[in-house]
Amino acid sequence: MSSFGEYPCVNVPFAPVYVAFTSTAISAVMCLVTVTGNTMVVLAIFIDPNKELKTPFNYFVANLAICDLFVGIVLDPLSITYHYFEGSERRFPADRYYLHFPYFISCTASVLSLAALTVDRYWAITSPLSYRLKLNSKRAGFVAAGIWAFAVMFSFVYLLIGYLKCAFVFAHTAILATFLIMLFTYLKIVRALKHQILQWEMTESGSADSQSKRQAIKWEQKVSKTCLIMLAVFLASYLPSCVLIYFTNLCSSCSCGFIHVARDVHFMLILANSAVNPFLYAWRFENIRKAIVKLLPCCRGHRIHILSACVNPTDNSISSK
Repeated sequence: MSSFGEYPCVNVPFAPVYVAFTSTAISAVMCLVTVTGNTMVVLAIFIDPNKELKTPFNYFVANLAICDLFVGIVLDPLSITYHYFEGSERRFPADRYYLHFPYFISCTASVLSLAALTVDRYWAITSPLSYRLKLNSKRAGFVAAGIWAFAVMFSFVYLLIGYLKCAFVFAHTAILATFLIMLFTYLKIVRALKHQILQWEMTESGSADSQSKRQAIKWEQKVSKTCLIMLAVFLASYLPSCVLIYFTNLCSSCSCGFIHVARDVHFMLILANSAVNPFLYAWRFENIRKAIVKLLPCCRGHRIHILSACVNPTDNSISSK
């Protein structure tokens, strides 16, 4: 067996046919889902048809969607091509650098964007006045640009040490750091929310100010619950992937068939995270969901029908439907 960081099945370059073509099919499905979902999120935020999405938090959401869209446009098609050629027992027509380099760029940018989202919520809930004064859309844009710059620079490590070693480094730096940030901020958010709820329950319940505070805390609770779901999805995608990285690097008794399966499952789990992320925002954040629905041509007629029913409920043609 080869030493740490070297591909252990160099003498068996092709995965079993069923593994390669299964990975091809999964990559194709995820390409469709990832591109569709993330495109709608990006368009909804930047077009902003309801004029309510131009906030720093939503720009961080858009940045994550752009990272995931990059996966769907670049990485998924490369994965389809690579595994199809592997299943056909033909060499990938380009160097593997063309697959692995964008892989590390997109993965690093994606996990750091998740970290930025949770830090944003932590700051907004624990120090709302400071958050509103210091964070604006321009500064959020600088943070997003910094995430991409770091992701590109980090990915050059791959060119120096190779895929398996870089995957190992990625698991112990970007993934671990993001997990700790998400866990820490979530626990702090829960504590801060409990403290705020306790304070606000002591105020006079009938006052308008109290009602607005309750609406605000209800929104923050929903956002925080979404952060918890994001943390769970992050763990579901990256924890098994990290375990498989250990197997491919350290397992001296594993067969090459198992190594190929572990390699592909590790890769598919990372791609799956980019496919799932947009639906967390589309379904949990009502303002983004409304914007997406407003942009969909298939929903416009339905909206017009509902609006007509509200304006003229006695219309026979409407009431009969």
